[in-house]
This record gives sequence, structure tokens and C-alpha cells, in this order.
Amino acid sequence: MRIIASHPFVVVSRTIDWNQQQYIEQEHHLYLYEDHIISPSEKFLLDEVWDMSYRAANSELGFLYLHTNRGLYSFHVKSEPSQFIHHYKELKQ
Repeated sequence: MRIIASHPFVVVSRTIDWNQQQYIEQEHHLYLYEDHIISPSEKFLLDEVWDMSYRAANSELGFLYLHTNRGLYSFHVKSEPSQFIHHYKELKQ
């Protein structure tokens, strides 16, 4: 099965080392296939995904939301995922 679209997202973790707080940012990708979406830790069948939306938090960061039958999943994104959402909505038609 081929990838229809992908979009990067970041996972930020906080560590404290020698009384100094540090933020570690790791980049991952969401992959959209014909019948599912894959993240590094989850697989969502398109039948389980009710909707997808985006909300900008500030000039550097926004949130991509997957509304599923298992709950709401949010992903921190640095760029607007309009193309990814567009491809998803085309598949759901």
C-alpha cells in the first residue's frame, strides 16, 4: 500500500539535569494511507477517524487533531497541515 500523504509533528519532552530544565524535541511523521493513518505509536483505521482539524497555537506551533472513536488525539505541528487534511477528506468522501 502506498503513502498518500505525510506530515511532520514534534514531541517535546522535558528533562531536568543538574538543576537545569531542558526541552528535547523529536520529529516524527503521520502517514496517510488509503485505509489508515499511522503514527509511531498508533494505527487509526479511517473508519475510526470521524474528523480531522487544525488549530494554530502561535506563530511557531499548532495542533493537528484526530477525532476518533477512541477519543481525541492531538499532534504538535510546526507547519499548517492543510494538504494532509485535504487528502484525508478526499478519502472520506
